[in-house]
Order: sequence, then structure tokens, then C-alpha cells
Amino acid sequence: MKTTLEYYDIFPRILCTEVTTVVTIQALGEHVELEAAGEYRIRLVPMNNTPVNLPVYGRQMYAAVYEDGVLHFSCRLSDEQQYAVLLQKKEKEGWNPCCELRIYALRPDFFRLRPFRGDMHCHTCRSDGAEGPSIVAANYRKAGFDFLSITDHGQYEPSLEAIRAYEEIPMSFRLFSGEEVHPPKNHCHTVHFGGDYSVNDIFRKDPERYEREVDLIAQELQIPVQVDAREYASLVWVYRKIREAGGMAVMAHPCWIQEEAYHISRTMYQYLLRTRPFDALELTCGQSIEENQLQVSLWQQMREEGNVVPVVGSSDSHGTVNAQWFGLSKMIVLAERCEKDAIIDAVKARRAVVLEQYHKEEFPRVYGENRAVEFVLFLIAEYMPLHDELCYEEGRLMKAYACGDKEAGEMLRQIGRRTEALFEKYWA
Repeated sequence: MKTTLEYYDIFPRILCTEVTTVVTIQALGEHVELEAAGEYRIRLVPMNNTPVNLPVYGRQMYAAVYEDGVLHFSCRLSDEQQYAVLLQKKEKEGWNPCCELRIYALRPDFFRLRPFRGDMHCHTCRSDGAEGPSIVAANYRKAGFDFLSITDHGQYEPSLEAIRAYEEIPMSFRLFSGEEVHPPKNHCHTVHFGGDYSVNDIFRKDPERYEREVDLIAQELQIPVQVDAREYASLVWVYRKIREAGGMAVMAHPCWIQEEAYHISRTMYQYLLRTRPFDALELTCGQSIEENQLQVSLWQQMREEGNVVPVVGSSDSHGTVNAQWFGLSKMIVLAERCEKDAIIDAVKARRAVVLEQYHKEEFPRVYGENRAVEFVLFLIAEYMPLHDELCYEEGRLMKAYACGDKEAGEMLRQIGRRTEALFEKYWA
């Protein structure tokens, strides 16, 4: 965490453009205590459009008023961007710097959104993962996640098991249904996020119906001869069934190296990106840097050709304790609420920012639309560390509660919505 986050608090941190806002600066400890008799001012620097060599640089000054141990200043910001807040104190020799803080101004359409860190693809011991559903959920919250969908191979029930484990505890952390769909005669996998029932169960219970419906899709679509028509039709069937269930269909790990070959043939991958029968592409996941960067490269190339698709980042984790893939890939979704439909709408509107960060790397690679990426980069540095401190304790209590500690459940009832209070504090 940045030293300034430990030494000073500034709130709100996220402001709405063209709205006059009173901003508060609070010192966190006697070593940086603000003096009632001191004279302070704020120099506000818009970081996107203030070259340091312009004469106007440094002239945006605001009076800082001391009151009950904190400073207040009022500002009205016109441009959406990050601003450096330079706190200065008057001394005999002139104005000396105290600290540099950051705030962000958003236009109204983004200001109404909130950031939610999530993962739509992970596994438990109900398939080939390491831990049970309730423990996986607890460890995700402990790691700072706001939502999770457990997607065991061919199984929908484990996601419901995790939901039931905490259904009596009011928490900001949200668990959603899910499964990884493995259609017959098709090795390509699909992540089913949030649907009301299992798609795997449909072809398991009635395989003949599945075969008939896939045949009809193959006949109705004009599929190029170089593309495996049966495989493509099967995927279209899966995507349609997921949407019928009220879920979102995510093309999973297309460049995963499986049995010495990529999971999805290059011809099929490109054709899927051009036709986009799915809802979102899993841009990065728990894979090698080679596999993930190949997915990113083709996505970028297809964007240049006009084939723009929504993306998500998920870990495909198979364990949450000393596990290689856990936390490697994730996303921050900018949505109105941490609810299924709002998250799906945000992903489809390309307001999901993908984060890829390998172990021992200090900062993630970030992918998405530039406007959302710029804001998320600010959040990673200035907001998420504070958010994650609250999540850690909640996750620890979730695990204790799942293991039978009733006192942990009572404590969770008291603190389980603290991240919502954090929103209220930092959004003007």
C-alpha cells in the first residue's frame, strides 16, 4: 500500500464532474498531524492536460480550511480524469509540500457505477479443484473479491452449495450460480455464468434432443467449409441455452494448450470472434504467459479488423491455498450494482477491465476500453488497497463460519457490508 494511504485520508475520492464538492483531508496519526494554527492550501493538477512547462501550471489553487482536526476545500471539476492534490503548508521560507494525494472526476454516466472485482471461472473439490465450495468462496473474499461464480466441470450444483453456505449472512460479497459446460462430441469448453439452471443437465438427460437441435443449427447456419460445422453448431447451441437460462456465455481459454495443441483451433477461434455467438471472451485466465498473451494478441488484431468483443478475466483456479493460478487473472467490472443482471450488462457494454498478474509481479497488465482502464488504474492504486483490508477480515470469518464457528457468523452480520459503506465514503 502506498505510504500516503497509510498517512492521510481524502474523501470523497471520486467526484462527479460539474458538481461543486467539498473534499476533506484527514491526517492518520500524530506524525502527520494537521495544525490548527497552520495555513494550508491545495494545488490541484489535472493529470491528463497540464504539461509542466505551461505558465498556467500551479495556478489552480484552493484555500484549505482547518476544522476539528481536518482540512476542507471546495472544488468544481469539469474534465473526467485523475487529479493530483498537492497539500502545502505556509512556512517562513514559503509554501512547503506536505503530501500528494489523488482524486478522480467522472462524468455522470460513469460516476453512478461502482467497481466490483470478480472471477467467473473457478473449480472446487466437487470436480478437480482442491477445496470445498464454501472454503473457496471464503478465500476469494479474503483476497479482495466482490463476486464469484463457481464453475465446476459439468456441474451446476457446487455453485449453489456455496450460495447456500452463506445465505443467512448479510454480506456485500456475492456468489452466483455457474458451471463449465462440456457438450458431447465437442471438446471446446464454455463458462456458464449466472443462469437459473444447468445446461449440462439438458444434454445429459436428453442426449437425442441435443443431437437433433445441433443438427438443425448446423443446417440453418451458413458455416464456411474450413470451419468444423458440427463443432460450431454445438457451441451455438450451448450459448443459446445459457442465455435461455438467464446466464452469460463466456468462451473459455481458447489458447489453452491441451494435449500438445491449443484448446480451440485457430480457424474456429477467429470465426467465433468474427461471428460472436457468445457473450464474452475469457481474455486471460490461469495459464502460462505464452497462452494468455496469444489470446490477447489475437483479440487486439481482431479489434483492428472491426471485430470488437466484450472480455472478462477469470482465473480458472483449481485451488485457493498456495495455488499457482489463484488470483493470476481477474477483472474489475464497473456496474451499478453487484447483481447478476447488472454485471452481465456491464460486461456486454465493455465496462469490464481484465487484470493479469503473475506471482512476484508488483503491478498487473490491464486490458479493456481506455476510459475504463484509466479509471481502474486509479482504483488499483488509490482505492482497492483500502477495500482489500476490509475483505480480508470478512473472508477469514467466512471460513470460520463455514467450519462451524457461530460466533464468526455473528461477527460477519455486523461487518459484512463494510465495503458498501466504503463506497458511500469515497464516492461524492
